Amino acid sequence: MKKTFALVTMALLLSIVVAPGSSAAVSAGAACTKAGLTNITGGFKYTCVKKSGKLVWVKGAAVKPSAKPSAAAGGYTIANVKANASATSCWTVIKGNVYDLTAWINQHPGGSSSIKSLCGIDGSAAFAAQHQGQSKPESRLAGYLLGPLTK
Repeated sequence: MKKTFALVTMALLLSIVVAPGSSAAVSAGAACTKAGLTNITGGFKYTCVKKSGKLVWVKGAAVKPSAKPSAAAGGYTIANVKANASATSCWTVIKGNVYDLTAWINQHPGGSSSIKSLCGIDGSAAFAAQHQGQSKPESRLAGYLLGPLTK
């Protein structure tokens, strides 16, 4: 019994140390573990493929989140946004649309505090000040769209 427990414990520890966790960063060109795996991160679908003898993530097309929180009968209101003002549920308004940025907080290249400061508010001015005229932030943001803000 003790020997079996020791073997199971050792196997579990090795699997944790050797296998990357599910929280490993997924980005184009980063190493992955099994060809054919897919991951949706930051509004983009990544697929694990064998390239030059290595397994790497390849960035695919932008995708909309599959499970959007449902809007109230009247649509998304500023009250809904204010009710989601934390790092565990971070909604913001940008240019009249409501976005759920919760999954983007720890992936933002400028750091998590940049996104946390937008939680629960109209972040249009802050977004425009930082990303005005840039196409990549605009297209990345599209992957987090919940819907238009209703008045």
